[in-house]
Amino acid sequence: MSQYYEVDREPVWNPGTLSSEMFLANVRVYEGLLEVPSGFGPMRNDECQIDPPAFEGFVNAMLEWWDRTGSVVIDALVQGFIATLVTLAEQVGVEVRWPERSEVEGRAEGVRRLVGVLRGSMTG
Repeated sequence: MSQYYEVDREPVWNPGTLSSEMFLANVRVYEGLLEVPSGFGPMRNDECQIDPPAFEGFVNAMLEWWDRTGSVVIDALVQGFIATLVTLAEQVGVEVRWPERSEVEGRAEGVRRLVGVLRGSMTG
């Protein structure tokens, strides 16, 4: 079984059900924490619509929040989620703005490595 993430009814990602459920649960957690809409609609009939402008705001708010924490524990907890978000953002075609500090401190590089691994497996 799998689920579809779509933009204008066109699939951009088709993960397995468990991966999708875990991802969307994380989206909802960070939506609440950041108090920013994610752009992800509800999962209905194994389909979830993405609103690209809202998604772009969410991805960049998530990166800004992560950058401000500077926490090694939070890094360990969220890097995979952030890499998945960034990879999906590339699929959707939204702009990802890496915060300067994460670039200077090399934190972004670790996430970029994960994005490289995910690129081939996250297709529509």
